[in-house]
Amino acid sequence: MEHAGTMVQRIKPVMLMSPISVAQFLPPGKVDFDLLVIYEASQMRPAEALGVIARAKQIVVVGDQKQLPPTSFFERLTEGDTDEQEQEEEEDSTPQGAGATEMESILSLCEARGLERKMLKWHYRSRDPSLIQMSNAEFYDDALILLPSPLQSNPDYGLKFRRVAGVYARGGSGLGRKGTNKEEALAIAKAVAAHARKSPDVSLGIVAFSKAQADMLTEILEWQRRKDPVLEYFLREGKAGDVFVKNIENVQGDERDVILISVGYGPQEPNGRLMRMNFGPINGEGGERRLNVMFSRARMRCEVFASFDPEDIDLTRTTKEGPRVFKRFLKFAQDRTTEQIRPGDGKADSDFEEDVAKQIRLLGYLADPQIGTGGFRIDLGVRHPDRPGRYLAAVECDGATYHSSLWARERDRHRQTILEGLGWRFHRIWSTDWFHNRAQEIQRLKTALETARASSGDGIRIKGANAKTPLPLVQQVPASPREITADLGRVHKAPPYVAAQLPTLSAASAQQVSPLALVAPILKVVEIEGPIHEDEIARRLSRALGGSGTGKRIAMATQQALALAIRKEQRLKKEGAFVMTAAQLENPPVRDRSLETGKSLRNAAYLPPVEILAAARQITDESGEMPHKEMIRAVAQLLGYRRVGSELSQRIGRVLRAKG
Repeated sequence: MEHAGTMVQRIKPVMLMSPISVAQFLPPGKVDFDLLVIYEASQMRPAEALGVIARAKQIVVVGDQKQLPPTSFFERLTEGDTDEQEQEEEEDSTPQGAGATEMESILSLCEARGLERKMLKWHYRSRDPSLIQMSNAEFYDDALILLPSPLQSNPDYGLKFRRVAGVYARGGSGLGRKGTNKEEALAIAKAVAAHARKSPDVSLGIVAFSKAQADMLTEILEWQRRKDPVLEYFLREGKAGDVFVKNIENVQGDERDVILISVGYGPQEPNGRLMRMNFGPINGEGGERRLNVMFSRARMRCEVFASFDPEDIDLTRTTKEGPRVFKRFLKFAQDRTTEQIRPGDGKADSDFEEDVAKQIRLLGYLADPQIGTGGFRIDLGVRHPDRPGRYLAAVECDGATYHSSLWARERDRHRQTILEGLGWRFHRIWSTDWFHNRAQEIQRLKTALETARASSGDGIRIKGANAKTPLPLVQQVPASPREITADLGRVHKAPPYVAAQLPTLSAASAQQVSPLALVAPILKVVEIEGPIHEDEIARRLSRALGGSGTGKRIAMATQQALALAIRKEQRLKKEGAFVMTAAQLENPPVRDRSLETGKSLRNAAYLPPVEILAAARQITDESGEMPHKEMIRAVAQLLGYRRVGSELSQRIGRVLRAKG
C-alpha cells in the first residue's frame, strides 16, 4: 500500500476493513477514499473512527443510538473466582461505560456536530409485528413501519413468555453453579430438542443475560446432544444459520428465525419471589438498549424463559431504566392478545373499498379494512372463516389515484412482493372493472377466495422459514419489456409521444396563410406536443393546409403567427427554438418516441433541452446517480431511442453538461 496503493485501489475500489486494519495497512497520505461508510457506528469509539475519517472525502455513518454502545462489561468477567455479588453491586452502582459518556461512539459525535440525519423507517426482519412492537413504542416513538402478518394466532410466531420453576444460584450453593439458573437452562435445552424435531429447517439462536448462564446453556446442550441423535444433527456446525449461544453483550448484528432468551436471574429459593432487582448488564447505564438489541434478533418467534413473573419486578426498589423497560417487555410477552394486527381506524379508504368489503361479507367472509401501518397498509384483509384469528387473503382495490401515478404500479408490485414473502395471498380489483363488469368481478373475487381457502387449509402459511424478505432497493418482480427496459433496470419507459392532428384549414386560409388564422392551430399543437420545435409546428400547419412540406412561405407565416400567439397568450413560452406552455416548462413531459413514424421527431436536434433534463432527473430519482456516458444512454432509451448514435449522444451530452 505504501508503493502501489493507487494501483491496488484501481483493482479493488471497495475495501472492507476494521479501524485497526486501516491504521496498520493504509499509510497516511498514500491512500484516500471518495466515500467512507461506517457500519454499526454506535459500537465504534471516536478514537477508532477518526483515523479512517481522515482518509475519506465524504462519510456516511450508519447506526442506532438505541442499540449497544461501546462496552467492556464482559471483559471484566472471567471464569476465575470473582465474587458474583461484587460484580452485581458494581453494575448496580457504577454507570455503564463510565468515562466514555461524553462521546461514547462516533455516532454520538456525528450527532453532536449536527451532521444531517435520516431515519430508516421500514422494519423488515420481524415476520410478526409483536416482535418489534414494544421496541417501536419504547425506543422509536412508533415511527417504524411494521409489516402486517397474516398469522395472528399461530404459536410459531411472535413474542412469547415461558415461566420456569427455576432458582438463581447467586452464591454457588447446592442449588447450582454460581451465577446460573440450571432449571432455565434445562427448559431451553428441552425446547431446542423439540425444535430440532418439529422445525429443523428453521434457524435458532440462544441469548443469555450473563456469561455464566451462557456457559451453563452450552454445557447442557453438549451433554444432551450425546444422548439425542436428532439434537446432535441439528447442532452440527456447517449449516446455514448455525445455532449460537451468546450473552446479551455480543449478540448485536446476529439474527435467527427463532430466538430463545434465558434471563437466569430470579428467586434464590424454589417458588420464591425475586429478592434482588438486579439483572446484570440490564441494570447498567444503557441497559435498556441491550434489551432493544436482544428482543429484536428474531425473524419469526422470540421466547423468553424466566423464573419469575413480570409483576415480581418491583420498580420502587431500583432507579435504573433497564429494569423498567424489561418489565414492560415481559408484561407484553405474557399478556398480549392474539390481535397482533390492528386494523388502522376501522374505516375503508374509499367508497369503492367499502363496496368491495360489503360484497366480501355477503360471500360469507369477514373483511378488515386498512390492515398494517404506513406504506404497508393492505386495503382489505379477508379472515379465514374457520379460524378468524388468521387471514385468508389480501384484497387490493386500485382506483383513479392509482392510475394517475406513473410509478405507482411498480411500487405496489414491489410492496406486494414483500408482503407475499410474509405469506399474504393477493387478489387485485380495478375500479373500472368493478363498476363496468360488476357481476363478473364479484364472481372472480368469489373464485379467488374459494381457491385461497381450499389451498390454505388452516390459513396462510409462510413458505420457507429461512426465505429472506426482499429489500426495497432490489428488483424482485420480473419486468415486462413494455414497462421496464433491460438496460434501465428499474426505470420505466415513458408514455408514448402523441402528435397533434389538426383539422383541414379552409381554402381561404390556405391561399392567404394568414398569421391570425394560424394562432388557434398553433395553440392546439403546443398544448398537445409541447415542448416542441418551431419547425415541427410548421410541419403540422403545412399538413393542415394540404401541403406535404414546409416551404419558405409557410415557415414565415408560422414565425409571424408564433410571435402573435406569444403576445396574445401569456401561458405560451419560448426557449430558443422550442415552444411550450408555462405548465410544460415547469413540469416538462418525458415521452417515448419509439412508436412515432415521423423521422423529424426522432431527429436529435428536435429534442427539447427541458425534456432531456426532465428525463435525467427522472432516472436519477429512480436509479440514483450514474456516470455521464451511462446517463446519456439511459436518457436516450427512456425517450425511445434503441440506438444511441454520435449525433444523439452529443446532443444529450451537451444539454446535461450545460446544466451541470
